[in-house]
Amino acid sequence: MAEATVPPMRDEFPRWYRAVDLAENRTKLEARWKGVWSLAKAADRTAVETMLAVLLKTKSRPNDQALASLRGHFKAADDLFEMSGNDRELEVLSGAALATVLDSTTDIAAWAALSTLTALFAGARRTDFPHDFAGASEATIARISDARRKRPDIGRLNKVGDFSLEADLVEKIKRDGVTPDHMVAAVNAIAGQAQAVARDIAAKANDTINALHWNVVIQDEELQLLWWLYGARSKSLDIPFADVPPDAQPIVFATEVANSVRFIPGPESAKPILSRAGLKERRKSGIAAAINAVDIELLRSLVDGVAPAPVVRPLHFAVLRKLEAGDDTSWVANWSAVTGIEADASLPGVELGNLFYRERLGLKFGG
Repeated sequence: MAEATVPPMRDEFPRWYRAVDLAENRTKLEARWKGVWSLAKAADRTAVETMLAVLLKTKSRPNDQALASLRGHFKAADDLFEMSGNDRELEVLSGAALATVLDSTTDIAAWAALSTLTALFAGARRTDFPHDFAGASEATIARISDARRKRPDIGRLNKVGDFSLEADLVEKIKRDGVTPDHMVAAVNAIAGQAQAVARDIAAKANDTINALHWNVVIQDEELQLLWWLYGARSKSLDIPFADVPPDAQPIVFATEVANSVRFIPGPESAKPILSRAGLKERRKSGIAAAINAVDIELLRSLVDGVAPAPVVRPLHFAVLRKLEAGDDTSWVANWSAVTGIEADASLPGVELGNLFYRERLGLKFGG
């Protein structure tokens, strides 16, 4: 990566890096920051999941190839960077890169925010890194959701071109009179300007059409969610909300809200929508009880073709373990051991629903 493309170092980065090196060698810091920026700019879903696994020190460790890919960004910036034996340094650098990804407004930033929140699992899993990843992720979701749902300001098409001859051609005509060569030059100049104006009008018209199209899509999404709430009836089970088993409601309702979402990271109002549907703040739902309460065929449909991802999709991983075990009890201990989440963990119903909803969005938009 060219030096000119690397932005100034984050103010927090020297403090973060002191966890592995107190010397504050400026040349080394600059090289590490260059690696952080390179990783953040190139980050895809695999890289984000790997960074989260490194930060959370999960039992399900990333494979060697994924770790080498992360380290490669720092090796490219500094040939002295070690490709093994520096796990704590990689942890700190991964934290800095993830924080930088969350500052952007791209699809991968939205996906990273959703995945960070599902990975942290409402505080059940924590990082040893001095940054509020949960708060940053919520802010990222709110910022991107608001920007993508803002009503487009179409405005009026401004002046798009000026059909005038170049000054030197005008002077030649004044001096020499109108000649065939001057006529050809004038016609060519006007034709070129006309083509430029036509291209400009077409581009602005396309931008306007696209803005209106996506605004209609968003309005349709919101309308479908409102009808779902107004009808108070589960689409997947074809029964009233009140008839859905209470323990199953977080999974069922979250799935149906996610099905209506057309843009990552979804509406900022998703949690209030789930609350309005009936998920409670005060009533806690056990993770195992919630999974076991869902109709088995619905569970199968939720994970059909879905790869295990215990770091960023612990609830879907629970569904996979439940279906593999074929019973309500034997899967729980294994799921807990792999994810690091307590076997008897419980969350307020609306929080559990919100987590599953975010896992569904992570799958829907590139899981």
